[in-house]
Amino acid sequence: MARVPAGSDFDGWVRLLGIAHARQHAKRHLLAAGPAALPALRRGLGDRNPVVRQFCVALLDHLVDEDAIPDLIAALDDEDPVVCARALHALACDACKQNECRPGDDAFVPRAFELLRDHPDATVRAAAINALGQVGRRRPDVAAALAIAGDGEPDSGLRRMAQRRVQRLIRYGG
Repeated sequence: MARVPAGSDFDGWVRLLGIAHARQHAKRHLLAAGPAALPALRRGLGDRNPVVRQFCVALLDHLVDEDAIPDLIAALDDEDPVVCARALHALACDACKQNECRPGDDAFVPRAFELLRDHPDATVRAAAINALGQVGRRRPDVAAALAIAGDGEPDSGLRRMAQRRVQRLIRYGG
């Protein structure tokens, strides 16, 4: 068993995210710590272990503050597709947030368009479709980008996913 860090050693708790048998305990502790854990979670986005980065993004999705938004945007360029996909979700999803902080769409939507169009990993393109679909009611340019993906996406499942998002935006406005 990994040694349990002191309660306020949030960097130690972030390191535990990389250890499978300690991960759930670390997640619960960091979430319960709330804003006090944010600096360590932001530092964790630079960890060499992609699993640590993945879970830091996932936790920031719930605890995000204004200072963390640039770090989430930078995570869109992470070499690990799961980190990038989770960052897209964290930037677009309002439902997961434990506070009122949310990035403005202009902070990430242009990059989401690029990822949808150009990223080699289907996981990232799927996350871009989902993220863009969440902000589509507020951005008229989103439906057009999703329609292009619905016509030209090489993966047939993602083509259908983009087409369904466009239809949903047309029918229900979101």
